[in-house]
Amino acid sequence: MSSKRTGQFAQETYAAAKAWVDCALRTEGSLFTPGKAIWTPDLLGELHERFLDQPDVGKGDFFEKLEQQLSGSPAAVYQLMGEALYVYYLPLSSPADKQGRIERVLNWSPEKVIISDALSDGLKSQFIDIGAGHTWMTFQVGTLIESVEQWKDLESVERERILQDCWEFKKFLFTRKFTSKLLVNHQNSGNIEKEMLLHIVCPDTFETIAANHKQQIANAKAFANYVKDPSNDVDRKIIQIRQGLERDFGRNIYFYDNDVIGRWQSGAQSPWDAFVKRAQEYIDSGRLESEEIEYKVRMGQRLAAAREATLADADDWAVQVRRGIAGNIVNGIEQSRFRNWVDASSETALQAIKNLWAADGFSLSQRIKGFCNLLPREASSGSGVRTTLASVLLMGLDVEQCPPFRVTVFNRAYGVTGYGHPEPGADEAALYEHALGFLDRFIQEASERGLELRHRLDAQLVVWAIDTRDNETADNDVPDDSGDEYESDFDALAAKMYLPVDFFEEINTLLEEKKQVIFQGPPGTGKTYVAQALAECLAGDAARVTLVQFHPSYAYEDFVQGYRPTLKDGQAGFELRDGPLLRAAKYAKENKDAKHFLLIDEINRGNLAKVFGELYFLLEYRDHEMRLQYSDESFSLPGNLYIIGTMNTADRSIALVDLALRRRFYFVEFHPDAPPVQGLLRRYLRENAPEMEWVADMVDRANEQLANDRDAAIGPSYFMQDGLDEAAVRRIWRHSVLPYIEERLFGQGSDRLADFALDKLRRATVSGNAATDDEAEGGIVLSDDGDHESDA
Repeated sequence: MSSKRTGQFAQETYAAAKAWVDCALRTEGSLFTPGKAIWTPDLLGELHERFLDQPDVGKGDFFEKLEQQLSGSPAAVYQLMGEALYVYYLPLSSPADKQGRIERVLNWSPEKVIISDALSDGLKSQFIDIGAGHTWMTFQVGTLIESVEQWKDLESVERERILQDCWEFKKFLFTRKFTSKLLVNHQNSGNIEKEMLLHIVCPDTFETIAANHKQQIANAKAFANYVKDPSNDVDRKIIQIRQGLERDFGRNIYFYDNDVIGRWQSGAQSPWDAFVKRAQEYIDSGRLESEEIEYKVRMGQRLAAAREATLADADDWAVQVRRGIAGNIVNGIEQSRFRNWVDASSETALQAIKNLWAADGFSLSQRIKGFCNLLPREASSGSGVRTTLASVLLMGLDVEQCPPFRVTVFNRAYGVTGYGHPEPGADEAALYEHALGFLDRFIQEASERGLELRHRLDAQLVVWAIDTRDNETADNDVPDDSGDEYESDFDALAAKMYLPVDFFEEINTLLEEKKQVIFQGPPGTGKTYVAQALAECLAGDAARVTLVQFHPSYAYEDFVQGYRPTLKDGQAGFELRDGPLLRAAKYAKENKDAKHFLLIDEINRGNLAKVFGELYFLLEYRDHEMRLQYSDESFSLPGNLYIIGTMNTADRSIALVDLALRRRFYFVEFHPDAPPVQGLLRRYLRENAPEMEWVADMVDRANEQLANDRDAAIGPSYFMQDGLDEAAVRRIWRHSVLPYIEERLFGQGSDRLADFALDKLRRATVSGNAATDDEAEGGIVLSDDGDHESDA
């Protein structure tokens, strides 16, 4: 009897696991470069300091943050992290590109490290599906690192004794207390990694099963007769159950075999089964953290600051409240109505919000009723919308336990799961408490099915993210008075980008129809930024997005395939190498169930006919194959590879894109005087720097004066930066905007350029009249703070 898995590449996985135990736990060697000291106390300590002691290094996914954490590390630290990730990914069934992710980290190192073919094969098995564990990757990898770090504190004799006794090894793993702040605050978040380490080190004893499923198996009534020697240790019970099942079945069993799983997951299918399954699929995509959590947490932080200002009667309390609720959760029209009420009835509004944000001692029901009793219908109409507004403000109390509410989304979820709807005529407090009760039930049901949700915010975000609209449940069409639309995957993206949801939906439609689009417009309109964000949203993983930039010297050999100089065994030669297009296409073919994106920045700066070659044909005929210039193999562009190009229309040095390419792409306009870019800067400033909204007026006026050259318009992204103030505006205008305008107005004389002096534009904006000629003398304008600003 053995709990070892069988099947393709299983032997290679166990060989790799044994090699790691020998090099990392028995010695201080290396998995990738035998003979080199990598798993040493000193290197583990430095990795601990960089990875575990500074987990919050800014925005981005796990790998984007990791690159910042490891920046400047010795080569050995990069390799140690690569080997730690190898161990983490070794038994996992997903993601498909495990080796690619490890090599991404290794490539940051100044020293090249190669993963051997044998170790590469070890990654190809599919032992364990950890579900939501991917969401907590930082905790899982952190648990591995600190566990080995503490292991090194033991004497070598003691380490060998423990390795000879699997139950002692389990005791070591589960009784040690972590020291890093990250893991101390999340002691249980790394338990999945501990279960995996049990199987890696002792594959004949411990199963490839998550802890919650182990409990289900051990407690299953169908297996009660197999447990002859009762024990409090779940793994000892499972050993007895395995022995009994293998006697009955006459073969080696796996607890997830179709004829076994039903015996410990018996009973009729519950509506929660499908709902939790869809939730797990979403979380497994890795998008919860990158798309949802950070956005809502930042919103909660803004509202917490607004709460402090409100309770302290600060002069800017109303500004902070408005800034706090800005986003896509509260309907834009309703936000405007609420802001107008706050401005017109500030004393009543202040008391209403204080009722909601009062100090401890009041229940949620009391808080919501105290708020809504002072909230007139003209400020917010409909119990659904009023509940949404109250819930968003409550995020300032505790964003993890008081997540936002939207009645249509919760009504759908109630119908899909059979949870039941609130009583007819329920007030705002009852609606919100009913929703919180549903989230608590969801957390419980998910946990029983192997999906761990950390808190109500996790649960709420998953409910909003998964699309429950396709479930044909009779209760699904419950009417509501909210007027809100269901929040799709694009909602959080739209809120972060300050762009309308329907804009992203339209681009998605264009991509599905044509497979390739080009964003075109003047500089500073966010073409590349939007392209990257949208691609990552649709792909669900930044690893499935490839970015290249064209330039005049870029060729077919760079983009598609060509021969490159190489040095092998001291001899110079050439080898055929794939370019980013072929690499992206091959990756897409290997992962057919996912969307992949190739982003081509500045697409019209290359000689397109030369760069694309026979791809002109393949772009239009995705279902055809043809031979490439340097290969005898047939090639076609996979249907799940999408292409987004960006094109700067202001660059006069670039020839027009030929008609052959235009026919193969849809074109999306990014221009300051047309949606969706129109009004973007104003929306951004209202939320992030309302005192600087005059900048939007000034840019609009400057663009009016550039109307004869539409492609010369000034884009909003120049000024969409954190901490924007007047000094920053002056720097941007002097060193970025004016040189650009001067180039566009070349040959039109200094008088024309003088019209774009910052102070002249600002005064004209404030007064509504053009500044007089004597306000600008010789292109030099006296700024308001006494400095002299050159227009040239």
